[in-house]
Amino acid sequence: MRNVLFLCVAYLLNLHAQTVETNTSYIDIAHKVISNKVIDYSNTLDIGTEKLFKTKEQNKRHINGNNSKNMDYFFKNEKYLNETDNSFVSIKLNTQFQSKYKYKKSISINAHIGLKRTNKRLNLFISGVNDNNENKKVINKDSPTEIGLNYFRADHYKIQSKYSLGIRGFHPFTRARYFKIFTSNQWKIEPVQVFEYSTKDHFQENTYIYFDKAVEEKNLLRFTLHRKTQTNINGMDYDISSRYYWNFNNKTSLSIAQIFSGNTKYKVTPSSKKYSGINNYTTALNFRKNVWKQWFFYEINPSVNFHKENDYKANYSIVLLINIYFGNFNNKL
Repeated sequence: MRNVLFLCVAYLLNLHAQTVETNTSYIDIAHKVISNKVIDYSNTLDIGTEKLFKTKEQNKRHINGNNSKNMDYFFKNEKYLNETDNSFVSIKLNTQFQSKYKYKKSISINAHIGLKRTNKRLNLFISGVNDNNENKKVINKDSPTEIGLNYFRADHYKIQSKYSLGIRGFHPFTRARYFKIFTSNQWKIEPVQVFEYSTKDHFQENTYIYFDKAVEEKNLLRFTLHRKTQTNINGMDYDISSRYYWNFNNKTSLSIAQIFSGNTKYKVTPSSKKYSGINNYTTALNFRKNVWKQWFFYEINPSVNFHKENDYKANYSIVLLINIYFGNFNNKL
């Protein structure tokens, strides 16, 4: 019953979005106050740390490709959160229903306090690492939150880098992220390498390669290659995905993705036999709507996956998500 009510409310908000946006209410005032506080606190810390790291020149970080940049910004996806140095607070409420697994719900909070006046581009962050990822079968509501400090280093040979030092749960970690952007004909190619060491999981590394192509004026086609290795875990995880983004207007976008996931050496409980190759096929839709003002979003993400642990039988899933965003609104589709 709660789910039916949620969908009805979302539908009514969608119908009246344009009307509501022309009015100013106490909710708008409260949101503006909180957003201003986020920006003010960021600027205060920024000015204070500027004196410690002030040099003659400031860094200039550029991310090319308006279509991919705007889509990542609109969906507030993992790629955007990993690359941005903007100040914001983002709250996501997730509810997931699946045919093969139990009902799950979670809340994740991501916050960045940018210190852009410093030449070293420091950035304080709180990261909800349990953000929904359709490569996963279920939302992990028990994933601990990361708290730490990012450091954006000056570009060298057009390689952009970010170093992170923080704590996840009660376990310290350090992380380095490098990426470089190439262009070939109409494609933007972005290889990303991430190294991480934590006292809990020890060493792990991830490689991503994004292939982006603008389609028409604002639509985007993206292919992604991903691999991951981790200490004490046999084999190498990998994902191959294709995704197409449709931009209907400044407030509504839809994406469809096909994902193939596998491992070079894995086991399926309760069997002790070792397997290799692709073990999960996923097709996912992601409908995201800016339903109220510029800061209140909802998402409906239906998907189906065929995993080896379910004998490749269909696992149907739907994720309902509400996202409240505090901060600047510099990017529009």
